[in-house]
Amino acid sequence: MLIFVCAVLKGVSMYFMRMKLIIMSRLIEYDQKNEIFKHYQKMGQGFYSKNYTGDLMNRISDDVSKVRMFTGPAIMYSLNLSVMIIAVVGMMFYVNPRITFYVLIPLPILAIAIYWVSDTMNKKSDLIQQKLSTITSYVQETFSGIQVLKSYAAEKEFSKDFDTLNESYKKDNMALVKINGIFMPAVMGLVSMSILITLYVGGNAVADGTFTLGNIVEYIIYVNMLTWPVASLGYVTSLVQRGAASQKRIDEFLSFAPDEDAGQTVISELEEGIEFRNVWFKYPETDTWVLENINFTIKKNTKFGIIGTTGSGKSTIAKLIMGIYRPTKGEILIDGKLIESYSKKGLSHLLGYVSQDIFLFSETLSDNILFGSNSIADEKNLKKAIESAALTSEIESFPKGLETMLGERGITLSGGQKQRTAIARALIKNPKILLIDDGLSAVDTKTEVDIKNSLNNWNQEQTFINISHRISSIQDSYEIIFLDNGKIVEKGKHIDLVNREGVYAKLYEKQMALLETI
Repeated sequence: MLIFVCAVLKGVSMYFMRMKLIIMSRLIEYDQKNEIFKHYQKMGQGFYSKNYTGDLMNRISDDVSKVRMFTGPAIMYSLNLSVMIIAVVGMMFYVNPRITFYVLIPLPILAIAIYWVSDTMNKKSDLIQQKLSTITSYVQETFSGIQVLKSYAAEKEFSKDFDTLNESYKKDNMALVKINGIFMPAVMGLVSMSILITLYVGGNAVADGTFTLGNIVEYIIYVNMLTWPVASLGYVTSLVQRGAASQKRIDEFLSFAPDEDAGQTVISELEEGIEFRNVWFKYPETDTWVLENINFTIKKNTKFGIIGTTGSGKSTIAKLIMGIYRPTKGEILIDGKLIESYSKKGLSHLLGYVSQDIFLFSETLSDNILFGSNSIADEKNLKKAIESAALTSEIESFPKGLETMLGERGITLSGGQKQRTAIARALIKNPKILLIDDGLSAVDTKTEVDIKNSLNNWNQEQTFINISHRISSIQDSYEIIFLDNGKIVEKGKHIDLVNREGVYAKLYEKQMALLETI
């Protein structure tokens, strides 16, 4: 009856222990994923330019999962092991301390083996996690660029590269398996050694009359009771080391300081304009100046054009206006105040941005256009924004209209449709500053004219900054700057720049000649 009661109590206590620890580990996993995701969102652009997307994904998924295994099963098995060893060894010492001492002789050997295995497994686990991140990044990048890959029929080359990465990952995993494979038989061998010691020492004690055959059987049962807890040391050690390696990788990213939003001033209206004053800029961890001594002023409610050679710094100016980066030297002023004094949230409401690299979510067309909108009034402007972006006819041709689901990154739309969707998304906010960075490059000339006319009628009290490689897109601007190698080489109105017969005029002649041949 006592044995039955003990068995029931053991089962009940094991159940509650498992429930508590598993629930705790899941809650830790939940909190850790939220913490990492929020930390990612606070990081600046420089952080993402240095780290691969696949690596970021791996740390918030696989690494967190391994930490969960450490805080759940590893602790559970460790507690079970500790309680079992204390209880069983205590009973063994109670029966016969001298024989118990001999039976436990293999334990120091086991401790040394665990120490060696732990150190080796820790190094291997860390290396394996790094290689898994590399594989994840490679796969993510491959499928993001699957259209390019297929257009060049490069499947075999990419498969070979993936095989190489996967083979390296497999080898390290197999090395870890071999360590585990050696460790487990070693543990079982030490357990068997304890049984042999029990038989030998116990047999001699029986011959001396200080021990009984029943005691020998009792000791063998005790040793067998210790077999699973001791054998689980290898599994627990593996969980602990993998969890420690993953936690180290997570802490590494959490240690990066987030991009601080020191600005306190909230801006909702543009009163005067934007001024670049002696601005120099180079990207973090580079020594090359991208912009040098940039000076210009964008007046409120005017059109401002930026054109220039490839790599001249046009998009960098857009990033500086949005506050994504800060100037290395010089000042950027909005309404006479440093851009750093404004909150980033306020700037985001003030600005509507259309980038070169259009990103659309795997949602409906309507959700993508209304992205970032907060008021019902935005839905009322939806039709107007669609018309201004020259999207009406395309949407009417879709079977589900605005409820059409877009593929990943908007893969179901053409380049021009993506750009026009992005323009509608920017307009729906009714921003005071509309910034388009080559956002009309994928549309034909007629559609471009229609969009420009619509933008002119959208909001008369809107500052329009147009960055383009086509003069036809910016020639009606109040002022135009021409960038070359990070410097402003020409500045003025379209007609003045053409009459000056400089680099702007030469580019204009080339583009006009090209249009005539079409």
